Order: sequence, then structure tokens, then C-alpha cells
Amino acid sequence: MVLAIVLVGALAATAVALYRSQLFDIRTVQVVGVEHLTADAIRARAAVPSDATLLRFPARSIQRRLLGYAWVSDAQVTRDFPHTLRVRIVERKPAALVDTGKAFWIVDYQGMVLGEQSLEETTTLPIVRDIPGLQLKAGRSSSSQILKNALDVLSGISAQLRQKVRAVSAPSIDETTLLTTDNVEVVIGHAVDVAKKDVIILKIMREQSGSVVTIDVRSTDRPVWRGLGE
Repeated sequence: MVLAIVLVGALAATAVALYRSQLFDIRTVQVVGVEHLTADAIRARAAVPSDATLLRFPARSIQRRLLGYAWVSDAQVTRDFPHTLRVRIVERKPAALVDTGKAFWIVDYQGMVLGEQSLEETTTLPIVRDIPGLQLKAGRSSSSQILKNALDVLSGISAQLRQKVRAVSAPSIDETTLLTTDNVEVVIGHAVDVAKKDVIILKIMREQSGSVVTIDVRSTDRPVWRGLGE
């Protein structure tokens, strides 16, 4: 019994000593999953303490700091012995640029504002514009129902149609309009029956290629289109 107690005490002391030691010190912070962000930016945001080891590091604090980054939707921190801390990031997917009249903001499909876009940067994202009274801030989700409807439209249409959309004009939900690279205005309105509207739009654009200028699919039972000279 005495020997057993001594052995348990020795193991406990060894465990404590190992926990406190720098045997598994973190020499590398490996970042996985970044696309728009940089690994250096994630490392800076993670702020792993210089004296941290793989046996003692503030995992929850690191994760909380990373999730405070607007671009990050999920972050996992794992160990890779003997000296690597791995940070796996899931980025939010940018959906559009929102023009507030004063600045351009990158947003995802849920309306989360990811950051401001400078005029010098190039992008293939569609521009959402003409939304009244819109105020956006990085790291916050927009409460605008008009913007939400426009983003629901963009997420609901097919990739084929989305590639043709250069902008969305949304002065109201009912007046939400897709502006295509072929200079066709497509009034789509509420983000309901979007898949059905998508099929109708592509069919009209295919059959009336080069002549159609406006399409109104707010009523899928009675879609309307107008050609040149009409």
C-alpha cells in the first residue's frame, strides 16, 4: 500500500513537472484553410503566448479571438506533437459588394459585413445598390430586410445565371432587379420561387438573345419581357 502511494505520488509529480516544462513548447503555428485571409493575419489574431506549450495553451481564448474576426465562421485549434499548434479556419464566403453611396462593403449570403472594399481592389462579385438608409459595419450582420432579400435571390439563383449578374438594384423588396452583363434588367422581386424564376429567365434570355432588354418574373404565372424597340 505504501509503495502504491509512493508510485502514485511520483507519477503525479512527474505529470505536473511535464505540464510545467517547456518540453513540448510551441515552435510553429500552422494555419490551414485560409483563402482571402493570410496565415500571418490569423497568427497575429490568435496571439499564442510565447511561453505556451502543447500541454498548456489557452485554446478557448485563441478560438474566441479568431471567431471575433468577421471573415472567420469557424476555428479549431489542435496539437501536432512535438512542437506544432495547428489552427484550422473556415472562412465566410463573400457574396456581394454593397454600395452604400459612401463605401463598398463585402458581405456574405447571411448579411455578415466582412469588411470595406477599396476602389483599387478588383473583384468579380456583383454589386448590390440603391438600398435606402443602409448603414453597415464590419463584423456585424445587417438587419436590412431589403438586403437580405437581395442576398437570398443571389444565393437562390443558379450558377449559370449568377455568372451573368453584374449588379442588383434593390430600392425595395418588390423592385429587386438583376442587371446582367448583357444589359438585361430582370425584375425578380421577392426571393420566393427563385428556382422557378431562374428557369424562366434563362429560357427567355436564350430564346430572345440579343433582343430582350427587360424581363419581369415577379409573377411566375405571367412573366413579361420586352425587346428592343418595344
